[in-house]
Amino acid sequence: MAGLVTLQQVKDYLEITDATHDALLQEFLDRLSAWVESYCGRVFAQAAYADELHDGDGTSRLVVKQRPIVSVASLFDDIDRQFGAGAQIDPEDFVIYPERGEIRLDGLVFAQGLQNVKATYTAGFAIIPLDLQQAVIELIADRFRNKEHQGIRSTGIGSFRVDYDEAELPAEIKSVLHRYRNARIAAV
Repeated sequence: MAGLVTLQQVKDYLEITDATHDALLQEFLDRLSAWVESYCGRVFAQAAYADELHDGDGTSRLVVKQRPIVSVASLFDDIDRQFGAGAQIDPEDFVIYPERGEIRLDGLVFAQGLQNVKATYTAGFAIIPLDLQQAVIELIADRFRNKEHQGIRSTGIGSFRVDYDEAELPAEIKSVLHRYRNARIAAV
């Protein structure tokens, strides 16, 4: 997983011009980027997702695991899970709602079944949104400045582990992260 910001962005924000704290800042950057993605329930960097399986539910809606959807390479609905050419849904028969991570069939429904819908798609941000970058930078800076104890729920020694308590997140950072949290959309 790539960091959501760069080491240089963090150093610029903290007005650090030497390399004295680079290793520690990079550790914070890596761990807090991973924590933010876990907290939000999604990966932010644009990537391809192949053969993501879903249960068909008899509706016209499919919500994939990542968003925003950039493109859909293939979409299949096959109750036998063979996913041959005959089970592929024509791109003319569905509409993409990128920000919601939703693919909606036009005049069709997904068959009810287990793991019978397969999507291959590209999702995520080519450039991490600026408000999210700023929230991550501020979170790293906050943890760096108060590295002794603030917001720490538990720590580890070997291979350095720190878990942060959500209640300790500054309100402005929490507000930004909540806008990017993955919420599953219930079928209508």
